[in-house]
Amino acid sequence: MSKSLKIGLALGGGGARGAAHIGVLQVLHDYGISIDSIAGTSAGAIMGAMYAATLDPYWMEERYRDMLASEEFKSMGTRRLKRDGKELGSIISQIGKIAKDKLILNLTMTRKGIIDRDKLEATIRYLLPVRTFKELKIHLSVVSTDLNSGTGIQYTTGNLIDVVVQSSSIPGYVRPILQDNQLLMDGGVSTPLPINSLLKSEVDFTIAVDISRKKMRNLGNLNMLDILARSDQIQSVHLADELAKKADFIISPDVKGAHWSSFQYTNEFIENGRIAAEEKIEDLKKKITRHQTRQYQFRQWLRSKI
Repeated sequence: MSKSLKIGLALGGGGARGAAHIGVLQVLHDYGISIDSIAGTSAGAIMGAMYAATLDPYWMEERYRDMLASEEFKSMGTRRLKRDGKELGSIISQIGKIAKDKLILNLTMTRKGIIDRDKLEATIRYLLPVRTFKELKIHLSVVSTDLNSGTGIQYTTGNLIDVVVQSSSIPGYVRPILQDNQLLMDGGVSTPLPINSLLKSEVDFTIAVDISRKKMRNLGNLNMLDILARSDQIQSVHLADELAKKADFIISPDVKGAHWSSFQYTNEFIENGRIAAEEKIEDLKKKITRHQTRQYQFRQWLRSKI
């Protein structure tokens, strides 16, 4: 698809749900919609960096699947952290849930993180074929959060691995890093959908891919951790919704309301990303064409005034 305007893509955070970005990027690629600039937060930062380094979403899928099968990824222990499965009614399952929640709570009171940061960094190094922003093929903005100031921090230069690790350091699971009086961690805390980063760049049309956890099951036999997690989920979803309104076009794959550690749904996330993009691709092409026309008319008008 030929175009005269620059297109920016904002990729939201969501851990395992980030695999849906791969499916969306594959459809955009298949229909010839090229991306000039990407902004990513958390999982979106990982996927955005992979795409900006290669411009090949099919390579991304293959590399991502290889990573999930690797011993390095398995050693992180994300499977043990999953808390969003269907609750079983047996007494044994309830006791197991209580014991697991108590263990997690004890860890959060005594440690800054549950997942080893070095293992996360090794995984990011495996996924990314380049090490610096300078090596990327298109512009990339990565967002992290400074816990001291409560603000989002945007990066466009420097060490790509360090920045993506910061942006992917999920609160309570990966310890934040102290750097220049900033306590840096997951970009999704302050910016679940990094559309503002695109609005600051030189793009003419913005697409947002929202993978926030919108579906909410009834909590049932809840405890303190359930209440805290649900409260955080509600705040994050509402913030993502408000940010999405700033985009010219929104794609929202069905991510099943899954927990960030639900990597067992990777096949469905990728496929649902493709489905969501396919369903909207004709509308997207029409809207891009309308923007091209308006942009062309404005440029002609501007030239007539010079």
